[in-house]
Amino acid sequence: MSNEPTFNTYGNWRRPRSTGLLGATFGTSVAAILAAAAVIIAGLFLGMTVALLLAIPVIVCFIPLVISRDGRSGYERALMRFQFWRGRRRGEHAYASGTFSRIPGRAYRLPGVLGETELYEGIDSDGRSFGMIHMPSRNAYTVVFDAYPQGAEAVDQDVIDHYVGNWAQFLSGAGETSDILAVVTTVETLPETGIELYETVHQNTRADAPQLARDAAYQLATGLTSGGIRLAARIAITFEAKTTERKQDPSEQAVELGRRLPALTASAARSGVPCSPMDADEIMAFVRRSYDPASLVDVEAGLYSGEGTGLTWEDCGPRTALESADGGKYVHDGAVSVTWEMREAPKGAVTERVLQRLLAPNEAVPLKRVSVIYRPHSAGEATDIADSDYRNAMAEAHGGSLKNGSIGSAKSQIELAATAQARMEQARGAGMVRFGVLVTVTEPAGSSDVPKIDALVEDLSRQSRLTIRRSWCWQGAAFAASLGVGVIAPDHTTIPSFLSN
Repeated sequence: MSNEPTFNTYGNWRRPRSTGLLGATFGTSVAAILAAAAVIIAGLFLGMTVALLLAIPVIVCFIPLVISRDGRSGYERALMRFQFWRGRRRGEHAYASGTFSRIPGRAYRLPGVLGETELYEGIDSDGRSFGMIHMPSRNAYTVVFDAYPQGAEAVDQDVIDHYVGNWAQFLSGAGETSDILAVVTTVETLPETGIELYETVHQNTRADAPQLARDAAYQLATGLTSGGIRLAARIAITFEAKTTERKQDPSEQAVELGRRLPALTASAARSGVPCSPMDADEIMAFVRRSYDPASLVDVEAGLYSGEGTGLTWEDCGPRTALESADGGKYVHDGAVSVTWEMREAPKGAVTERVLQRLLAPNEAVPLKRVSVIYRPHSAGEATDIADSDYRNAMAEAHGGSLKNGSIGSAKSQIELAATAQARMEQARGAGMVRFGVLVTVTEPAGSSDVPKIDALVEDLSRQSRLTIRRSWCWQGAAFAASLGVGVIAPDHTTIPSFLSN
């Protein structure tokens, strides 16, 4: 009899998509059919020469929609390159702040999409202070939680299954409330400074204790943390203000969020992730050290000593930031960051440990951030999507069998079974969530080796069964999105959806 533990598997992820001709989307296929009909009609009334002259540009325009690379159509890649080139021509790829910059009164404002944000602080119904990041253009408010995941060490498998089920309920509940735009979970590794443990020992050591005992406590605190890498985890929830009062007055939204935060933290705790709201000082601390890694020691010294960081939201941005000429890396305050995005979810079934190697500390990349972005659908949207996916899969599986008696491919039959299962689970009350992954690695500018990091991250992602791609031409925005401070990338896209593959 085997004593090896058994693991539950998870999967059946699908990208909602209406498939048309030659793998293009349904809308693109309809446009192609209409264009072909126009060419045929022109040939009937104006002659074959005119029809051929019309057919050539139609075919040329349709090819970039069919041929894709790295999960993007030709039009997507061309538009991204053009927009990046135009931004460089305008100087939008470079950011400089400070007293003599073009940002009057705001010395080190956050760059890019975070430039308009403001940070406020409120108190929830449990008496805890919480920071609230406001993005006025989206009427969005983001609250960040400091999380303490229990992990899988010395935990029975049935307890882990219970945690996974409760996390699914947490995300499903986020979809039931129509004002939650996104839930971002972030796990990052960073060098261990030892300041937190040292300050904890210092604050809990009596002044009249024997000198030998005090020295031993301080030496132990220093020895345990010297030269190591530690893990930090956060959960960020972005809410949309629904009423006019909450859109215009952040204090009104703070009252609403303060009422709901205790229930959210309790729900996360049932998922094995105890957490507490981060106050404004704690949010500013991790944002500042992310843009300026050299400030890590100073920020933590003020934060854990109880004196505060002394920062304001206008101090959290970088002194300089620059996107490289090829759009493949982000240089900021003496550091170089590269962000990768998930291109495709794991194709097969996986266990709850699938991201373990990607999340684990790695001495080759001490500054690493992995963010999983969840965007829950409302109950009405989930029903429509599940039914639409099922109809599309059924049409693909049985489209040609009614006329010639053929059977659908095995792949189409698997797709049909997957969509049918998702449809039934959704009808029984399960939620539907879109998700993606961003991986950011930061290194000192003088010693960075981007090709080596690229190969390492690609290898770690393959071990986690993820297919990733470099976030070409939007590294600055991807860096901000992976922080978990309210930047939801799809809400800021400038590429029309009908040009996607």
